[in-house]
Amino acid sequence: MTFGSAMRTKIHMRLWRRPGTGTYYVEFDDKRRRSLKTKDPDEARDLYKAIREEYIAGRLRDITGKCDTTLGQFYDEFVEWAEGVQPQKTFKANRLALKKIIEVAGKDTRLDNLSKKHIDLIVAANKKLSKASVNNYIRHAKSVGNKMVDWGYVKSNPFKGARQLPTEKAPPKYMRKHQLARFFKVITDPDLRRLAAAYLATGRRRAEILALRWEDIEWDRGRYYVRKSKTHLSRYYALSSTFRGILEAMGPRESGRIWPKWKHPDTITHLIKQALKDAGLPNLNLHSLRHTFASHFVEAGGDLRTLQGLLGHTNYKTTEIYAHVSEEHEAQEIERVKLGPIDLNGGKE
Repeated sequence: MTFGSAMRTKIHMRLWRRPGTGTYYVEFDDKRRRSLKTKDPDEARDLYKAIREEYIAGRLRDITGKCDTTLGQFYDEFVEWAEGVQPQKTFKANRLALKKIIEVAGKDTRLDNLSKKHIDLIVAANKKLSKASVNNYIRHAKSVGNKMVDWGYVKSNPFKGARQLPTEKAPPKYMRKHQLARFFKVITDPDLRRLAAAYLATGRRRAEILALRWEDIEWDRGRYYVRKSKTHLSRYYALSSTFRGILEAMGPRESGRIWPKWKHPDTITHLIKQALKDAGLPNLNLHSLRHTFASHFVEAGGDLRTLQGLLGHTNYKTTEIYAHVSEEHEAQEIERVKLGPIDLNGGKE
């Protein structure tokens, strides 16, 4: 018996038409049925043929352990799927990581021939870039590797275990109190001024503030809702008196985006960066406003565990970057304890 005939004897599936409705189905040997959502016999036969070929390809992968899908084919398939599903920022980073993999491996490389070696090649090819940029490629390469597994092309992530480049985490840069007035002084646009104040008052990320809608504000309960791409991370946050004042200053509105003036997030990044430069703070950027909120919270005596919740960090280690602020604050606060004059010699001259 030839291999092909052996495969034919093992594949038990047929085209089946439901009586009454006339809709065509593929029926498998375990009586499972998959609707082809058509009543046209020619279209049904074409769909059945495609499903059968897909089924055979899957069986071959199971038997031989080989994947006949190339990196180029996967790239096209992934981009088509991810563009409409993933957040824009995530999609762009994943697409760029795939392009980097293609640069070192080639479009014709089969997915099952990818390995951690290709991550090493990416690192070598991009040694002039910052470690943060290279690590971003590595993280997202591993992410698309997980999708290769999810879609059944490979049994394990080819980049699993690839390590990021070691980096030294610098303390977060933020504005001191005397610099805040200087920053707001250079912002003449009232809408931009209120938006900047919102970032400083909440510590929210760029996209979180820009996506806020008036429907997300629960005035009576003193809270607002932040939607995340991963639903389980969406949650309510307390509405501080400062943030409430900012929103009230914008006038009563019941629906729609709170800041509809700017459609592209990068515009806000550039505008805030320019304002910081004009204020004599060229080493800061939009994310520094988030750091400013966090640092001032700690300086005012707030604890890191509470800060973790306020910032929406899923990992406490991320919040620990503000520990140095806490230590500086403690060094100042310890001086509050005054014991008065003490005779340390026990009355002895």
